[in-house]
Amino acid sequence: MFIEPPIGHARSAEATTALRVVEAWAGHSAADSVPIHPAVEAAITVIPSLLGRGPVRLRTVADAVHLSPSRLAHLFSAHVGIPLRPYVRWLRLQRAIGLVAAGEMLTVAAHSAGFTDSPHFTRVFRDTFGNAPSELAAAIDWLP
Repeated sequence: MFIEPPIGHARSAEATTALRVVEAWAGHSAADSVPIHPAVEAAITVIPSLLGRGPVRLRTVADAVHLSPSRLAHLFSAHVGIPLRPYVRWLRLQRAIGLVAAGEMLTVAAHSAGFTDSPHFTRVFRDTFGNAPSELAAAIDWLP
């Protein structure tokens, strides 16, 4: 279900162990993973390129992978485990966090990740992690 961290990663053993615990808790393992539908793979490849351009619409992604929006929505949820919109929101959060870790200001990171404005980023971040991004950014020593 999860991809192994790169060999030589500072925390690869800990990360691998944590991922296996999550897999076991969720009742999934790499051995019982179902092959992912090619259109879902294509969607997962297309979505990151759409993040910085504004809203990622189901119809846009469906058109890019040559499926109807309803069929893509069904396949995406079945294969990824969450609907498209929360997946896109999670990718935006990851991109914004990566930009903050690289030294960008929160506002710049939020806009670059495709959030409409800083309050939108803060609201989504707080809903997801329970803290404002500014609180977390101030409390973390980012590693190079």
